[in-house]
Amino acid sequence: MFPEYLQWNSLVSPAVGEVLGRNLSDWQREFRESNNIPPHKPVIMVGHQPTFFHPGILAKFIAANRIAKQVGGVVVFLVADHYIGNATAVEFCVSGNHLKLETKQISTLDATISLKDQPRVKASENVNPFTDALKNASGDNAAMQIANALVLLMEPFACVNHVVPASALLESSFGNAMLEEMQRDSEYCIEAYNTALTTAPSNGIPFLNQMELPLWEGITNQKLETGFDLRPRALTLTLLARLIGCDLFVHGTGGYAYDKSMEHWCSTWLDAKPCHAVMVTASLRLPLQMQTWTDARREYFSPPFDIPTKEIFLNAISSAEYGSPQRQVHFQEMRRWLETIQLPLDKTDYIEDTQIAMKRNWAFPLYCEDQLHNLVKEINEL
Repeated sequence: MFPEYLQWNSLVSPAVGEVLGRNLSDWQREFRESNNIPPHKPVIMVGHQPTFFHPGILAKFIAANRIAKQVGGVVVFLVADHYIGNATAVEFCVSGNHLKLETKQISTLDATISLKDQPRVKASENVNPFTDALKNASGDNAAMQIANALVLLMEPFACVNHVVPASALLESSFGNAMLEEMQRDSEYCIEAYNTALTTAPSNGIPFLNQMELPLWEGITNQKLETGFDLRPRALTLTLLARLIGCDLFVHGTGGYAYDKSMEHWCSTWLDAKPCHAVMVTASLRLPLQMQTWTDARREYFSPPFDIPTKEIFLNAISSAEYGSPQRQVHFQEMRRWLETIQLPLDKTDYIEDTQIAMKRNWAFPLYCEDQLHNLVKEINEL
């Protein structure tokens, strides 16, 4: 969590000043009223794609819930509704002799076009709690249905008061004014954007080409060509959100890093300072039962002592001088004998077990409730 939670209260404040010919407070009021967000309550916003995300993302909502209660505000889930991907594929762990990954398709989606351009989904497989959440969720398209399903799944751990699509920010009165300004002096907008990216080159955000505005176009999120059916890129989305959408934005580690470039761009291009952003993350791992390669190897070379042959080999090894060729010969003889009485070990299997056990990006409903309630407790005690 950054900065430490004790500072958050003082950071909850809307962006102020005049931008694009009007006071930001007017733009903010119009956006919030048009999206049924109380205009006079602090808005704590969390953004993410409509996918079944991991506990690190849930941690952002938990922290947002905490500060919203403290300041009498509301939590808004900003949904990147133009996201493209297999949003209802959930990865599971299958236990056996070794851990294996299995992906289940909760519903059928077209992974080549944005979710907001697809109808509501129907569960193709009964995989709860995901299936029931999708059935009970509101939303006119796949993006908003999945987002509202996430809200239902988060209810025991964090309350979300409003769900707003990214498209609503771009379609707002301020969004339209911003688009006009981009087109009016595109050269300056692009120059300011690219200059801002040089302040944090490690973020890996690509530079804009000449006349390439920071927007996507069409159902496949192509680079801007015709100027119709526009969708915001990442920095454009957070610029809109932090200028008119909220009073505090809760990021994860990646978003918090790249948004420093957005702040520079916003300051240079629009001469404006967005509201504050904070960062929250968490790492939780499933309680998977597995054996490490070290333990498996130790067990392999330690068959039961009631096997007389083993005692012969061990006595021969211990009687030979440490580090001597003879000691090594006895050890190799014992190893060849072990391979005749038990199956050989495959190191790859144990390495894969460890990699799977260390994963932190399982969908949060797969974790036991005690783990998630403990996460709530830990965040609330920070």
